[in-house]
Amino acid sequence: MKSAGHIPPYLGESRHVLARIETPSVKVEEMEYAPGFCAVRHSHDTANFVYILEGAHWSGYSRGGDTCVPQTVRFLPAGEPHENYFPVGSKCLHIELRLPILKLASAEGPVLQTPGEVASPWAPVLGAQLHREFRQRDNVARVALEGLSLQLLLAGARPKPLRRTQIPPWLLRVREMLQEHGTGDLTLEDLSRCAGRHPVQVSRQFHHHFGCTISGYVRQLRIARAQVLLARRDLSIAEIALASGFSDQSHFANAFRRLTGTSPLRYRLRNSKAGA
Repeated sequence: MKSAGHIPPYLGESRHVLARIETPSVKVEEMEYAPGFCAVRHSHDTANFVYILEGAHWSGYSRGGDTCVPQTVRFLPAGEPHENYFPVGSKCLHIELRLPILKLASAEGPVLQTPGEVASPWAPVLGAQLHREFRQRDNVARVALEGLSLQLLLAGARPKPLRRTQIPPWLLRVREMLQEHGTGDLTLEDLSRCAGRHPVQVSRQFHHHFGCTISGYVRQLRIARAQVLLARRDLSIAEIALASGFSDQSHFANAFRRLTGTSPLRYRLRNSKAGA
């Protein structure tokens, strides 16, 4: 995964790439557009999703045009001519869909083909989840970004209802794999191969049976490991962050605070007093 906290502006300050995460299957960028920016008619070699975060703008396609409002998801097939006008400042999340993920989606069901707003009622929910995962900036986020992008591509297909049944053995194998390698670099493809199931099925069944996403489960495992290591006085916070699977101390501190409500240092001090 390639990630950057800030990428320099281009196109004369009218458009900025604020941050980026890349995997072999998707490239996700948070974009900021200046008021008045106009992108003349053009097309892309790859299919794309756009989740609008702030500021409505106008988009024109081969079939017409419409207004793109916040908390909606747009789809652009590869090669689709389009143009955009941003009358006010705007922020969007762009998801470039590469060949591996398009092939995976096609193997599961009919994928989106029509440009414009994704009509599924689940699309805004999936878009918001994509943005939340993108903001995590950790190596677990890429699993979630690929899984959510797959679900969006299949938004037109009706998912089979899931019933409360016994946890299938293949899903237990996935959980065991996460427990064994939770601090390492796993991909959705790794988990799918371990399960012998399609990635969409792995993601949906995991959430259904265990009550959390795969990425959320891994973060819980990492924080639990960190809590154990914080009891050791011979390890620094930075060393514990790396040993728990976090890329740096800042990401570790943010994730720890989100899940426990306190900082790693305060957790260590509080528990050392309790054990005194």
